[in-house]
Amino acid sequence: MSSRKLLILTGFVVALFAFIFFFERKMPTTSEREQKGELYWDLPADRVESIRLEHGGEIVELAKSGESWKLVKPESYPADTVTASDLASQLAGLKKLSGESQGEGNPEGYGLAKPSAKATFAWSDPKNPGQKSSRTLEFGLDIPGTDLTAARIAGKPEILFVPASVAASVRKGADDFKSKDVFGGASLDATGIDVARGRGRLVLAKKNGIWWIEQPIFDLADRDVAERLAGDLSSLRVTEFVPKAQAADLPSLGLSPPIFRVTVTDSKGGKNVLDLGSTRSDGNSVYASRQGQVFTVANSTVDELSKEATAFRDKRLVRFEREDIQGIETAIGPVRHSFARNQAGWSIDGRALLASAADDLTTAFVDVESKAFVDDAAAQALVERSADWTITLKMARGPGWTVKLSPFRADLGATVSGRPGAFVVAKDAADRLREAIERAAAPPVTPSPAASPSARK
Repeated sequence: MSSRKLLILTGFVVALFAFIFFFERKMPTTSEREQKGELYWDLPADRVESIRLEHGGEIVELAKSGESWKLVKPESYPADTVTASDLASQLAGLKKLSGESQGEGNPEGYGLAKPSAKATFAWSDPKNPGQKSSRTLEFGLDIPGTDLTAARIAGKPEILFVPASVAASVRKGADDFKSKDVFGGASLDATGIDVARGRGRLVLAKKNGIWWIEQPIFDLADRDVAERLAGDLSSLRVTEFVPKAQAADLPSLGLSPPIFRVTVTDSKGGKNVLDLGSTRSDGNSVYASRQGQVFTVANSTVDELSKEATAFRDKRLVRFEREDIQGIETAIGPVRHSFARNQAGWSIDGRALLASAADDLTTAFVDVESKAFVDDAAAQALVERSADWTITLKMARGPGWTVKLSPFRADLGATVSGRPGAFVVAKDAADRLREAIERAAAPPVTPSPAASPSARK
């Protein structure tokens, strides 16, 4: 092959590579084209920053902030991000259906002389974020026997035939775009729950990963019950927004004053307030209000909020995070043991303790549950009585726990530092705890040396 032909061939290969690299690799694949369909235009949907809808004398405005959307008009309220983003995608990537394209026609015949709805959306240029562009679409009649609606770009004569689903989205009211997540969904990390109900209050607070009851008594809260309530509130959803005319009469809905006022504190210290009122006539929901909006929510949450403080008290004697425990002192009758934890690991009475044995011991303490709460008079007698067992758990954070047990009827009665009253601990539960302490305290078994062959003979 001559050098001239070789140069031409080389140039062709370079040009082909350049085309593939700079152009063809950016072109949509066949599957992408099938998914998108034929488009009137393909604008950057993720760059759409605002949408204004006009129909039936109502104006709905949506604005994007970061990855979230907010309803701006007719009132300020968090928007449902999925619904707003879907509308932005439909407008930015407007599809043709059934091969329909734009054409000329009489605007009056397509209902475009007086459009039934308008949608204006604005977006920023990805190459120049400071530059804003906008487009207004006018929607006319739905075409009978098809899934199409007549439309046009404001100021242009061409008539477009667009999916009726787009027109339906544009004609939605403000309520359709409002977020139904009462507290913002699962992202709410609750660290406090304050329930004001009439003259009483129930206050739960999470400290160092442990839930406490702070009112009407100060006691350890049942973690499962508290977490379930926090989860129910975080995921609480609006079932229906109440029409403005009805929402204006708050006393008739039991919202002025509210039957319950719930304040959820999040991990950033934010206060999220929800008022709950009367049960709706359907019996399945209650009226509620938040951020000036009145709506209904399922009444199952009210059932939880109506419970007395006793239902939130922890039946376990103590709660702690395993990494926080630094030492355990036990005294059961005359037998005493001292378990200590440092950087080298666990030790008992000065000798090393296997990590697995220490883990079994801490699990035994966490697993001790009371079978009942003791009434005040009996609890006072237990406090004044000399204890048969005294167990102290030392913590890296907080004051730690001291548990004292004494015979109580057929079981044992327990008092716990930092907790009110006393508890009944079943005898078999106390026996399991004693066995765990004894196993951990037992010296390791040293295997006997094997006998020599001559000794065996």
